[in-house]
Amino acid sequence: MSYLVLARKYRPRTFADLVGQEVVARTLQGAIEEDRVGHAYLFCGPRGTGKTTTARIVAKALNCVQGPTPNPCGVCDHCTGIDKGSDPDLIEMDAASNRRIEDVRELRENVAYAPMRARYKIYIVDEVHMMTKEAFNALLKTLEEPPKHVKFLLATTDPQKVPATILSRCQILRLSPLPEAVISARLEHVFAKENVRAEAGVSIEIARRARGGMRDALSLADQLLSLVGSEPKVADLERLAAEGGADLADRVLACLAASDRAGVIEALPQGEGGEPELVAALLDRLRAILLTGLLGRETPLVQLDAEERTLLAAQAEKIGLPRIEAWIEELLLARERMARLPTHGRVVLEIALLDLARVETGLPLADLERRLLALEARLSGAAPLAAPRPATPARSAPDDLVPRPTPARDVPPAASRAAPAAFVAPPAPAAHAAAARGPAVPAASPTPTPSSPRNPAPAPRPTAPPPMPSTENDWHETEGAPDSGAGPAQTSDAPRPRIAGNADAWERFLDALAKVSSSLAETLRVRGKLVDLANGRALIQLANLRETERAAALDPQNQRRCASVFSSVLGAPTNVVLEDQAIAKKSRDSYTGKVAELFGGRIEDDA
Repeated sequence: MSYLVLARKYRPRTFADLVGQEVVARTLQGAIEEDRVGHAYLFCGPRGTGKTTTARIVAKALNCVQGPTPNPCGVCDHCTGIDKGSDPDLIEMDAASNRRIEDVRELRENVAYAPMRARYKIYIVDEVHMMTKEAFNALLKTLEEPPKHVKFLLATTDPQKVPATILSRCQILRLSPLPEAVISARLEHVFAKENVRAEAGVSIEIARRARGGMRDALSLADQLLSLVGSEPKVADLERLAAEGGADLADRVLACLAASDRAGVIEALPQGEGGEPELVAALLDRLRAILLTGLLGRETPLVQLDAEERTLLAAQAEKIGLPRIEAWIEELLLARERMARLPTHGRVVLEIALLDLARVETGLPLADLERRLLALEARLSGAAPLAAPRPATPARSAPDDLVPRPTPARDVPPAASRAAPAAFVAPPAPAAHAAAARGPAVPAASPTPTPSSPRNPAPAPRPTAPPPMPSTENDWHETEGAPDSGAGPAQTSDAPRPRIAGNADAWERFLDALAKVSSSLAETLRVRGKLVDLANGRALIQLANLRETERAAALDPQNQRRCASVFSSVLGAPTNVVLEDQAIAKKSRDSYTGKVAELFGGRIEDDA
């Protein structure tokens, strides 16, 4: 007689044998007792949790000679025929191999015929998510309104792939992974039936490696008994499976916590092929450590004994919860890479573990945030007043954006490098520029030189720039014009504070411009941004302009006004470029546009 594996020999025959799925069993029993059995059920859950087994028990309960009954007898022709798979009124289909529309059409034709000898004709469709879209569509009408003598029992491990139209026509029952304690107790029962004298801890270790699947646990027990006989030990499991269990996972995690990169490689099993299982074991262990560290030792989400919980709490405190979360994320990515590169699983695992074992040189995010807040507070505080420059100017800090005034004879012509369709405001008139930067200071002389028409006496340098010009031509505006002719950008005799960066210069410019023209300042604030400020030139890019806003921005008087206000804010002549992004994009060819978008910049003609 051929050997019957443990997973088939000890398959549950009744609802009472469905260990770990009491909610599903009680729901189905109640439906049978109350005569509320639906025409279609969908059983979903991980592999080995009893989906097909539950469907067969439902078939026996409906077709038993004593039924429909929640407790089938198991000895009548219908019950024994379903257990053996020979009952003609139970049709089991594998959707992975019967997934075409032709198979579903054949099913629809056979549905119309009455059962041969049973009460119901029952269809069990396993892995239903493998059916094609056309096959699902062909099944919709039959699944929604089948004949009274037909019941559909569907099973899947991936309900997300089942169309919503199918889900809405079924009663969905979810089978959850079995707890380790339930699997261990079932294994002890099987060992007692098989006269196996297992060492203490063997059933627990098998349950851990099964990861919620009773079929996987019984299959692993079958392999173990074939390897070592009727007296298995925990150490024999290390020989059987290369992925190891909790002990191996703890050794690897200890090496990772100690940043022992050589120890990590030495802790891995010698044989290859069990890398995905080892990653799964590490993920399970890290999850248990994380939950224990977050929720405490008494959390019901971790089903371990008190000694194991104490060990997990110590590991959580030693490693640190942020580091554990990062490890879990990296291991999940490593598992995805293994799926794409199955022949290089060992290399992927080793590289991932070596990366996790690196000594952390970076700062935690909380520390970085505190440092940035402290630096921001220092920068936003009261800035020191600008000190008088020495004869040989010292090199300024990178954030010192205030241009240095130079004598009139040393002022180079302003460079007007503008991109196509960029609108450059002309530099301020010579009188305005001279007023903005103040009179030139001649070189120091040991002996004062008498005043003469050819050699005039140097005028004293003012402590602040003189008031901005306020002629009617320069400040003419249809709205927001000042009432007095003194000009809106008057400056006081108080020393000017230093500008802290481009953002500070931009805000000061907008505030000063608002005193001249509130509408223009609001347009620049909403539609524009300062992208460059250097070498006496300010580049302002404008986007999403309306027609009225574009006309105001391109007005030459408004452009001169912006240049004058920016020069007043910085204390030196500043050339302002107003660039409309919509016009600039239309004016350049496709290749230039791609280059600019690729590098996140702008293209200028080197005129």
